[in-house]
Amino acid sequence: MPEIYLPGKIIFGKDNINKFRPESCESAIIICDNDIFCDRGFLNSLQQQSTMIISHVRTVVNSNIHELYLQASEKFFECDAELIIAAGGSAAIDCGMLLSHEGKTRFTAIPCCSASSMTDFERGCYEAYRHSPDTVILDSSLFGCMPSGMVAFDGLACLAYAVDALKNADNVIIRDFAVSGAVEILKNIIPACRGNIDALERLMYAMYFSVAAHRNITDLESSLLSKTSRFFADFGYPRASVCALIVPGIMEDELPFIKSGLYEIALKAGIAHADDYPDFATDKLIEHVRKIQAALNVPRAVSGFGLNENEYRNKKSSSTVPDDFLDLCYYGGFKFMKL
Repeated sequence: MPEIYLPGKIIFGKDNINKFRPESCESAIIICDNDIFCDRGFLNSLQQQSTMIISHVRTVVNSNIHELYLQASEKFFECDAELIIAAGGSAAIDCGMLLSHEGKTRFTAIPCCSASSMTDFERGCYEAYRHSPDTVILDSSLFGCMPSGMVAFDGLACLAYAVDALKNADNVIIRDFAVSGAVEILKNIIPACRGNIDALERLMYAMYFSVAAHRNITDLESSLLSKTSRFFADFGYPRASVCALIVPGIMEDELPFIKSGLYEIALKAGIAHADDYPDFATDKLIEHVRKIQAALNVPRAVSGFGLNENEYRNKKSSSTVPDDFLDLCYYGGFKFMKL
């Protein structure tokens, strides 16, 4: 029987982080990786609210996600925390998720942007520890403080998660989550990156729809997005950033399996018209994503990150991803359609 895993509670709306009251318990740990979250006073507010309810609250802040995990893990098991609150960037959410998985502990996520970056840790790969938090806080006041570059990359990464969910979802509800998330990302990402507050809020919710869909897909380990992002992550690039670059290539390569979903997205996002043939509509959609990447200064290829070609070629033979698709991701695609 298909099952759907979602947070027990989603708190959304502007300034709701200031109203957050965590569940009462003896001890908790707050982990954070984002300087903006700290500098704007959000972390102080979260600490004050937590200490009013929880007897012992420890805080760990580190922008290096692997150091954050090591420090948080030590404090978490030392104090036998009953609650993990992960706040900030998507990697911090992943860190909290892994700790929650290891300690079988309640977990609250407060993402500033995306709620997932598919981070692989030494003690756990993303596919093994991914699960929904018990509580998620989606506060648009946090999102509005993020640099436009982070919004662009995280938004496109979440679009890639939605596309991946179209291919690998095993029930219609998750498929609808993926379609809805993709449509609203496409509609809102450019105005959001240009500072439109309403678009930022809509984008934040759409990104979480996409993440929620992606956390529910089956056989994630064998998905093309997962395998390709892990391959390039071995060179030191965050998997989410790789996903943001390769999403048009994923859409093209998976087209035989997801054409109906992409056609629906193209229609609902206003990119295609009802009288367009599905092939033409999906081509327009993929080209539209490339135009979004160009408008937001997102490179067309992983080589744009500065990856040395010889290093790439030497490692390519060890991957299970087809060579031609890896080359498309590394060198970039130069297919344009005349509209």
